[in-house]
Amino acid sequence: MNVTNANYISDEATPWRMAVMGGAYGNVPALKACVEDAIHHGCRTLAFIGDAIGCCGHGGEILELIRQHFSLWVAGNHEQQAAAGQARCACGYSSPEDERTACDAFAIAQRGITDDQRRWLATWPDQRVVPTPAGQILLCHGSPDRTNEFLYESEFSSARWLPMLKKREWVGFVCTHTGLPWMRRLGPNDFAMNCGVMGKPDHDGDTAVHYALLEAPSPGELRLSLRSVGYDHAAWAQELRSQGIPEIFVSPLETGVWTTGVASLPELERKVYSGRRCCETLILRNKNEVIKG
Repeated sequence: MNVTNANYISDEATPWRMAVMGGAYGNVPALKACVEDAIHHGCRTLAFIGDAIGCCGHGGEILELIRQHFSLWVAGNHEQQAAAGQARCACGYSSPEDERTACDAFAIAQRGITDDQRRWLATWPDQRVVPTPAGQILLCHGSPDRTNEFLYESEFSSARWLPMLKKREWVGFVCTHTGLPWMRRLGPNDFAMNCGVMGKPDHDGDTAVHYALLEAPSPGELRLSLRSVGYDHAAWAQELRSQGIPEIFVSPLETGVWTTGVASLPELERKVYSGRRCCETLILRNKNEVIKG
């Protein structure tokens, strides 16, 4: 697996803040809204962790926006497959129907992508290790083990991942891929986090999209939060319809409820419910103290 190390430049006058985003799926206005929100909150580093292109089309446009606004990139299965010239998305859904529909979306996703953009996608690492004032963090798409692994909160095993973090001396990792944001404390100073996605809502009846905000207000302290961001989803849905995007990919933008991918979800995530912890902050400190509020 291709892992790249990022550099950290200390600036004592400005607290370290990084936004981690994933799953744009070609949703141009949602990406712009999330970038604007991150800049408003003082993020100097924006990281994108895969699946830029998707069911909304606009592949070339979304890639240029990511090239413009983000300084760190990690390849998702969409980037890997597009760079390799593959027709299938390799999403890894457990339901054959969900996988077939995702591959239909991937065919839409590849429209308008140039050869230059495919060559650029081929340079994206599979993972990236980011140094922070509180320790090193891994950015990955699906999981630290596999690009297209789905890490659902209800099935997450701290016993599986905490030893890996300790062995590699990482304080935590941030992933995406499932489309469902969550964060979990694994040890006194260790965490796992799913940043959610920008390209579609998280199957909770709310049209907002999500990303992760990581802050280090003081040495050794790390604050994690999930940002919920609104945008003009109604106008975007109408634009996609006018461009011939199938309704199965458009209606979730207006309802906040998925029309595909549901059959592959665990029982808990399959239910439409609100309150996926987008108003909480997870605080980790060197003094073996963790506060959630």
